[in-house]
Amino acid sequence: MPRPPQIAPEKKIRIVLSVLAGEVTIAEAARNEGVAEVSISKWRNEFLDAGKHALTVGRSLLAAGGFRPHLHPRLP
Repeated sequence: MPRPPQIAPEKKIRIVLSVLAGEVTIAEAARNEGVAEVSISKWRNEFLDAGKHALTVGRSLLAAGGFRPHLHPRLP
């Protein structure tokens, strides 16, 4: 059986944010998007872990003087 098409990261983020906001449950999101509940749970966990990591690294870089927001491409 062929693998289903890969879901774009932007769409995964939208799905995860809707779950985290309480707009839909994981089961509802999985049904709506045609993916397994375990996939959405995995994306949610990866999203939260990445956020924790970014906050931790950001603090460490700031304390060490290595983080310069004006040089970051996503920050004004």
